[in-house]
Amino acid sequence: MLSAMADEQPSAAWPLVKLGLIGLGGLAALGIVISVLKPLLVLGVIAGAGYVGYRLFMGTDKAIEGAGERKAIAPDNDFERRMAELDAIEKKLDAEIGKR
Repeated sequence: MLSAMADEQPSAAWPLVKLGLIGLGGLAALGIVISVLKPLLVLGVIAGAGYVGYRLFMGTDKAIEGAGERKAIAPDNDFERRMAELDAIEKKLDAEIGKR
């Protein structure tokens, strides 16, 4: 019986059945993804509408602005000079502690 099954040719309908099952699996996966992303889409639309309303009522003058050109160290500060000042202060403190 086993050798009889090995000798048979595969059915011509098998590729169509296989393609149909792959398509149904794809539709199921797409349905799951949509069911997960739909609440996020609704939340995004509500948030976007809120931001547009904020911009309409507040105008561009009072809009939230980013940091812009801020930097960690202002360009007019001389890093080396400040470090030398800190070293001098540290030496003075060490000298005062050494006297006690």
